[in-house]
Amino acid sequence: MRILVDIRHLNQQQQSGVGEYTRQLLRALFEIDKKNKYVLLSSGRICSRDPSVALLLKDDRAECIHLSTPNKLLNLRTLLLKHPTINWRVRDPIDLIFLPNLNITSLPTDIPTVLTIHDLSWNFFPEFYSKKMRLWHKATRPNELISSAAHILTPSTSTKLDVMSVFQKPEEKISVVPHGIDPTFSPKMEARDHGVRSRLKLPKNFALFVGTLEPRKNILGLIEGIKQYRNKYNDDLSLVLVGKWGWKSTQLRHRLWKKDVSAWAHHLGYVPSEDRSALYRSASVLTWPSIYEGFGLPVLEAMASGAPVITSNTSSLPELTQDSAILVDPYNPNDIAEALRGILNSKPLQQRQKERGILRAADFSWKKTAKETLEIFESLY
Repeated sequence: MRILVDIRHLNQQQQSGVGEYTRQLLRALFEIDKKNKYVLLSSGRICSRDPSVALLLKDDRAECIHLSTPNKLLNLRTLLLKHPTINWRVRDPIDLIFLPNLNITSLPTDIPTVLTIHDLSWNFFPEFYSKKMRLWHKATRPNELISSAAHILTPSTSTKLDVMSVFQKPEEKISVVPHGIDPTFSPKMEARDHGVRSRLKLPKNFALFVGTLEPRKNILGLIEGIKQYRNKYNDDLSLVLVGKWGWKSTQLRHRLWKKDVSAWAHHLGYVPSEDRSALYRSASVLTWPSIYEGFGLPVLEAMASGAPVITSNTSSLPELTQDSAILVDPYNPNDIAEALRGILNSKPLQQRQKERGILRAADFSWKKTAKETLEIFESLY
């Protein structure tokens, strides 16, 4: 079977959660799949900026088809003409198409497509997105893609139910395939941990947030919750934000500059994956009160690294964490403050949550994700 994979979203230096999913899944698929061939489709100036893709292309089962057409021009042509279909530039026959995320494309009618839907935040919370991002999601024509896809993958039952409800996709055409976890995320301290702490100038006592800094992540609510905790319980807890700036982040930037916050809230920017495990192990707690998530990979990474977790009682997060996290109302800063008081002032609770998190994270691996994904691919061939 020849599988065409859309990797156009990997053409950026700092990968998002979708990029991490695609990169890790492809790597794991190549480790377990010894019979199928993969055609990786990219576009723009270069094939891909992701070094892991270059490693995959050294395998004789993979090839890259690169469209040198500028992405804006390619997208405009697709929107206006609905042509060419995504497989048009591939000479040899394609048996299956895999879209790791929504994208602006046209699908052929004679080749089955598997599409991953990570979440429907853009549908439920359009106010969290910039006008440009709302237009992009509209341009992907999600109704058409989801309707045309032979099978949909979702990372959680929560997202599966959302897709069924919003797009009326039959339940039997949707499979829950959770994301995996890189084995580098572990609770075992390493010699380089101290070097990471020193290089990043981490405070001694800090709550950690990892992810794109955008309104859906509720970082303004997190800041207010930590501020309440600091004032009420006279604790010098700092906040460390790790992640690139997202859309509609102006209000957050201004909040971080205010005198009542700037002394204890620190934005580190993007941190490569090889340093993140040390970050989790160094943190007093991961605080992740997102409004809506389809999965929540940083939560899983933190649990695997032995960090206590405070996260939201909404969407997929209770499903992911089960009994291994303290769940809060993300709309209530006082709830966040009280959760911080509970976890930071009880060593037994910290230890219990750490052990539960490690045990829960052990259920997830990219090899397992790849195996379940491959089974769906082969069921359609």
